[in-house]
Amino acid sequence: MSNFSGKTALITGASSGMGMDYARQLCAAGANLILTARREDRLDALKQELAAECSRSGKNVDIHVFACDLVDEESRNSLITRIADAGLKVDILINNAGLGLQAPYLTQQWDDLHGMMQLDMNALSHLTHHYAADMKARGEGYILLVASVAGHMAIPGYAAYSACKYYVRALGYALNGELRPDGIRVTVVSPGATETAFFEVAGHERNWIARFMTGKSEHVVSSALKGLKRGKREIVPGTLNWLATFYSRILPYGMMRRIMEVIF
Repeated sequence: MSNFSGKTALITGASSGMGMDYARQLCAAGANLILTARREDRLDALKQELAAECSRSGKNVDIHVFACDLVDEESRNSLITRIADAGLKVDILINNAGLGLQAPYLTQQWDDLHGMMQLDMNALSHLTHHYAADMKARGEGYILLVASVAGHMAIPGYAAYSACKYYVRALGYALNGELRPDGIRVTVVSPGATETAFFEVAGHERNWIARFMTGKSEHVVSSALKGLKRGKREIVPGTLNWLATFYSRILPYGMMRRIMEVIF
């Protein structure tokens, strides 16, 4: 991933799960980092870990930490201002922050659903809109949008989450074509079940099938960054996940719905 060496990456949701792995792998590639999430203590701990690793490997990488609640638009605007005031430019935007909620749609509280939609769609769109404009002015940039296999199909129990991730895929597909002439590579990564805190936060107790299909976070991140480097439109890590998205396009929805109900 030599393309990323010396560039500066802004990673959202960097305090846990795949966000931490994006930070580790981009740091190992020689990229400078801007890490953001709500929990500043975890960001500071990750910064210390990465700084120690860089010191051992002889890399000279700058790491900046900015706590931010991306659900709140005012907080996002403050983040953008603080990054600019620090004299930093974003060459790589990793829109990793996201939230999933699992339950029948009508049993979920509207405030919870609204917060998820604010994070999964609005925050991602806001940061993409702002930093893509900067990248266009410079004639170069990389943007990764983290979607989900759920964005390929409507999964009962994940109705709003599936819709959010469908939006992310549609946005990424369109921007891949719109921004390519401006030197900006836009890639969507659609992971399946991954070993992170996602299911715990979602309140989802997985069955044995879902656990069997669960992949490793570091493998997802590696595939995503390789795809981003090449400017691929979408990456679906894992053979089983790729097959699921393939059959979602050719099987009747009623059949896919029943399959998803068995798996999840």
